[in-house]
Amino acid sequence: MKHSEKTVAYFHGIPGGPGEWAANAPAHLVDAAAMPDRNQPSFDAAGFAAGLPQGAVLIGFSLGAQAALQVAAAAGSRVGAVHLVSPAAPLQLGDFLPQMQGGKLFWFAANHPNWFGILSRAQSWMAWKTPSFLLSRLMSGAAGDDRALMRDPAWRAAMAETLRIGFGFSATGYIGQIRRYVEDWRDTLAQVHAPVTIWQGDSDNWTPPAMAEALAAALPGEVTTITLPGASHYSALQTALARIAI
Repeated sequence: MKHSEKTVAYFHGIPGGPGEWAANAPAHLVDAAAMPDRNQPSFDAAGFAAGLPQGAVLIGFSLGAQAALQVAAAAGSRVGAVHLVSPAAPLQLGDFLPQMQGGKLFWFAANHPNWFGILSRAQSWMAWKTPSFLLSRLMSGAAGDDRALMRDPAWRAAMAETLRIGFGFSATGYIGQIRRYVEDWRDTLAQVHAPVTIWQGDSDNWTPPAMAEALAAALPGEVTTITLPGASHYSALQTALARIAI
């Protein structure tokens, strides 16, 4: 969708959904972005890229960074800017799993996919029946400014509903997206030539600062890294969306 004459596309995290944008974007930007729902087994990056006009702005949050970079690689010069917030970089860029809140889950996805599938379906049932409880479980290790978000009833309600609609409806998309994430997709990075800005909270324990640093070093083009003091995962998203000029 257009906002200030720019086309903005937002790629949500996994688990997540389009409601993630409304829960974290400033009020004046809520209607500003096209939000592909990635709660599907696959995402057609090339197909999505084909519909982008010149100067499009891509925003990828957390595991949505992979989709944003895949679209940027496919769209080439039509992309004006890429913003990666709390980005989940390819795991093959470093030894990140011990530093990641969800590290064990990614390890299971890479090494024991059948067990990962069973666990994911159990979580999906929980997201459908008791989304607030699942959100509390996922955020039990909240760090930095994310702790304040967990005390905000409106944010909790919005994010719980996002989990219910996305992850709770079906685990199939979630399983497919995570399995594709843990594969080696470093070759995508070499194809991204649009300017990239990385927004990273210095207290993020989901996608740690070392991951953002490795991603910045691996991208071939112009990269700007903005460190957000005190911010963790979702608090970095709120801060970044309030500051990105779109």
